[in-house]
Amino acid sequence: MGLNVKNILTGWSRYMGAIETPADVQELSNKRLEVCGNCEEAKESKVLEFISGSAEHLDIIYCSICKCPCTQKSLIPGESCPLGKWNF
Repeated sequence: MGLNVKNILTGWSRYMGAIETPADVQELSNKRLEVCGNCEEAKESKVLEFISGSAEHLDIIYCSICKCPCTQKSLIPGESCPLGKWNF
């Protein structure tokens, strides 16, 4: 499983509102996150987010298999679940 820097940057940029998320991508993301929210491999974590010169902790869920943050990964249509659960 290779690291795709473009996808990582796009996912975080969409998540933070730096770039627009098309409606169809948001709909796909919502479906994916519903699956992730019920997955035994989804774990809670905190990340440090920098906003307007300040930093704060942000609660996220990540996949314990691929280690990706679920919300950000779900915003990239070409990404897939390592367990094959995003089959729609």
